Amino acid sequence: MPPIVPHSFLFEFLPAIPRIDTLVKKNGVVELPESSSVFVPSQLNSNQEAGPAPFQLRMAWNPDGLAVNVFVSGKKLAVEGRSADLKNSDYVSICIDTRHTADVHRATGYCTALAVVPVDSKSQGQPRIIRLEIAQQRDSRHQLNPENCRAETVVTTDGYQLRVWLPSTELPGFNEVAEIGRIGFYLVVHDSELGELPLSVGDDFPVSFDPSTWMPVTLVAEG
Repeated sequence: MPPIVPHSFLFEFLPAIPRIDTLVKKNGVVELPESSSVFVPSQLNSNQEAGPAPFQLRMAWNPDGLAVNVFVSGKKLAVEGRSADLKNSDYVSICIDTRHTADVHRATGYCTALAVVPVDSKSQGQPRIIRLEIAQQRDSRHQLNPENCRAETVVTTDGYQLRVWLPSTELPGFNEVAEIGRIGFYLVVHDSELGELPLSVGDDFPVSFDPSTWMPVTLVAEG
C-alpha cells in the first residue's frame, strides 16, 4: 500500500548545480558531465529505500542561461511526440522560478513553464519547445520565445536523451540569479508508455502552478 504522504515530500532537497562556462556549441547543446547529476527524489516513493530513478537528470548554469539534460530509459516503444496534442504525446515539462522563496503559492512574473517535445511529428521528428500557461499567474514579465531556446534529442535503444538550453534572455530575472544564488525548479517526464514521472511529488500536489512545490536549486558560483 503506498504511503499517504510521499517520502519525497518529507525531506527538503537542496541540489547544487555547477557553473560550466561552455554549455552551447556551434551546432547544438553540450552533453553535461556526470558530475552535474541531480538526485531525483521521486525514486524514494516506490518503497522505504531508494530504488532506481525513473529518469536521470543533469543540470548546469552560467550567466548566459541554464542547461538541462534528461535521460529516459526503460521504453519498449518508439518515442512519439505531437506538439499540437500534448495529452497524447511524450514530452517533458519544465518549470523555473528565478525568485524562489518556497512560501509563495501563486506564480509570479519570474516564473516560466515550458514543454519540450523530444520528437515532434510536425517538425520532421525534431524536438520542439512550447511555452505553457501557468494557471493564476500574477503577471508575466516576458513572453518566452521558444525560437530563442535550443533542444536536441538523441534516441537510444530504450528511450532518449534530451538536451535543453534556456538562454538568460528567456528567463525573467535570470540576469541576477548569480547574486541570489538559487532558483526554483521542477520537471515532469510525461510518457505515453511509462506514465507520469515527476522530479519529486506528482499531480496529487499543485506542481503545475504552485512554485512553493518546486525544488530549490543552488547555483554553484565557480566551475
